[in-house]
Amino acid sequence: MARGATPPAVPPLLPILLPIVLTAIAAAVLFSRFLPAPQPIASEPSPRFVDVTAESGITFQRTAGATLDEVPTTLGGGVVSFDYNRDGHPDLFFINGTAWPWETKAAWTRFGACALYRNEGDGRFTDVSAEAGLQLVVQGMSAAAGDFDGDGWTDLFVAAVGECRLLRNQGDGTFADVTEQAGVGGEPNTWNTGATWIDYDNDGQLDLVVAQYARWPEDLGLAGAFSVAAMGRSYGTPTGFLGAFPLVYRNSGDGRFVRVPDSAGLRPTDPQTGLPALGMLAVVPVDADGDAALDLLFSFHTGGSMLYLNEGDGTFRLWQGQSGREDRHEGAAAGFATTSVLNMGDRGTGERLLALRAAAQLDDADADFASLPAKFAVVAFDYDHDGNLELFSTGGRAEPDAGRLERRFDFAGTPALYWKNGDNWAPAQTPESSAAWMRPLFARGVASLDFDGDGSVDLVLVPHSGRPVLLRNDQRRELPWLQVDLIGTRSHPDAFGARVEVHTPRGVLAQTRVPQMGFLAQSSSVLTFGLGEDARVRKIVVHWPSGTRQEIVPEGVNRRIVITEK
Repeated sequence: MARGATPPAVPPLLPILLPIVLTAIAAAVLFSRFLPAPQPIASEPSPRFVDVTAESGITFQRTAGATLDEVPTTLGGGVVSFDYNRDGHPDLFFINGTAWPWETKAAWTRFGACALYRNEGDGRFTDVSAEAGLQLVVQGMSAAAGDFDGDGWTDLFVAAVGECRLLRNQGDGTFADVTEQAGVGGEPNTWNTGATWIDYDNDGQLDLVVAQYARWPEDLGLAGAFSVAAMGRSYGTPTGFLGAFPLVYRNSGDGRFVRVPDSAGLRPTDPQTGLPALGMLAVVPVDADGDAALDLLFSFHTGGSMLYLNEGDGTFRLWQGQSGREDRHEGAAAGFATTSVLNMGDRGTGERLLALRAAAQLDDADADFASLPAKFAVVAFDYDHDGNLELFSTGGRAEPDAGRLERRFDFAGTPALYWKNGDNWAPAQTPESSAAWMRPLFARGVASLDFDGDGSVDLVLVPHSGRPVLLRNDQRRELPWLQVDLIGTRSHPDAFGARVEVHTPRGVLAQTRVPQMGFLAQSSSVLTFGLGEDARVRKIVVHWPSGTRQEIVPEGVNRRIVITEK
């Protein structure tokens, strides 16, 4: 400014407006940070699934193996979706049944083995069981996929009647049986159902939790236990068997595991008898309270479910609800019924838990003792990318032959897609032209995966006996989406417990990466975000289990992004 020039006049309102503008900006930042994102408006989906099993190349036939029609012999039918060869395409592992130990060799030859199907990326699968070394002959129930040795290759644990199996992925397309050296075979007189991998003690190593349906006295033997059961009730929880607490194996980091005393606090008891709860079916990891320490939700054959909160010190405690006590139900406590009082953080951290809770209401409560949806034989996923979770249920009950005694129960279920209509979950109306997939079947495990890479989540259903059903999602809304896969470096490679936030102009979508377990099934761990009306993503924020916070700006939507921890 030249000497003697008059300085520009300051607008008289600037001293008043500037603080107001700055305050408004600060308030907007605070509101966007701490208030929940606006909920997308739910609209009824129009389910369009196509059965593509025949053209997919999946020819696996599950055999129950059992000649008995009593529980728990009618429960099996497990499946796992995981990327065993790291090619970006989810593969499928099916768990088979077999003959009983006391049957003849001729009986054993009638049954098949477990099977691994490699996803070729073009909509087809190839049976690679023999070359992978996964032709296991077991009375299998379920399996859990996780990288227990941290080498970047996903391993498999198979839960079965009697000895379980741990198969180490050797990174060359083959698996090696390391059960004995790892020490996770379990006891020969137990009936194991579900299992999951989580880092329960936060030491960077995946530990193993195994759900046990029942055990039997060693001196009586399995055949003797079934003989006793035959004299008891003809459906529901069998006599002749005893309850058992879950097994917790702590990973030593050297390929071996140590059984944790007192099951790290996971000791569900029958409130009526004080004994270990009988009939444990599934164990499902959830982040119920939004603290990034994975909690465990157990379902039982009879009664409700139990939620155990991870204390962060290597122990769990039973969630007892606001009243400080457990509700009394046959066979198991139902503390899960009051989880609505938990502080589940903002949208996304507890959404899956609430969906699982809703599954218990999909069937007639009078039939709850055998309702498979109530036992988490469901998948929670965003069917049409509108930003809302839907529930897919296989329907049905646990004992297909009990219908001859209780005619009011239909034990063959019809699959259905449910959507949240206000406070209620309602079945979506399927167009008549695409309703062929809604045929009744004795389905057990159901898993989700995007097998054809189009962004829409597909499903695979496994029956008690027979051929699986692969359902391709042909939804037509064409809303934007984003898939996020994670690879930990400072954290465990599987990055279980990581929180992923997708920031859009309309708000923040959040999901926690967990083993996507259900009844006898594990879904793909790739996170799918339906973006609804948002066609742009500002950034993705990952809160890794190691404590690292990482931001990336994606190049666009409608794609799969792999984020490696830095």
